[in-house]
Amino acid sequence: MLYLVLTRSSLWVGADAEAKLARISRPGRSDDELGQWVADTVQRALAYAVTLIRNRADAEDIVHDCYRRLLARADQYNLASDGTKLLFKAITNACINKSRRRPPVVSLDADSRSLADMSAVQPDQRAIHGELEAAIAAALTELPVTQRAIVELRSLGHSVLEIAEMLEISHNNARVLLHRARRALATRLRPFIEDQVT
Repeated sequence: MLYLVLTRSSLWVGADAEAKLARISRPGRSDDELGQWVADTVQRALAYAVTLIRNRADAEDIVHDCYRRLLARADQYNLASDGTKLLFKAITNACINKSRRRPPVVSLDADSRSLADMSAVQPDQRAIHGELEAAIAAALTELPVTQRAIVELRSLGHSVLEIAEMLEISHNNARVLLHRARRALATRLRPFIEDQVT
């Protein structure tokens, strides 16, 4: 589990994050408020970044940098209410920038553990689940980064309007990109969908 501790100019990763966070003094902001905001957002932010760039080390660097930049301006923002939108917007932009600088690569060492307890599932169902999981991951990898970001943000429960604000695109453009991404995923996953229907 990743724990983040924030200071005015840096972001630390460590097991004693809460103790360090208690010692931070930031004018105009409650330490508890900042600490709670970080605790509430860090896991989703890291998971989101990993889904966009498919490399955990790069994702951690991006999330670290985005938190550092937001916290450097904590006196200008109300992070408790607007911080999540700003954070996801910053992560999206950083991931898009990183993916444009470097061609996409899928790691052979990617962690593909499922959140479900697969020990209770029959072996044939486990194999089908594994194939579907791999097909979904491959289909998401083939999407353009912006479409993948929209799908991931939508799956995290954000509205299309919020996603449009985060990605700095129009509401209609976000809806069109979401529709295209869903259509591309449905086409790619059609064999699995047809198997479930029959």
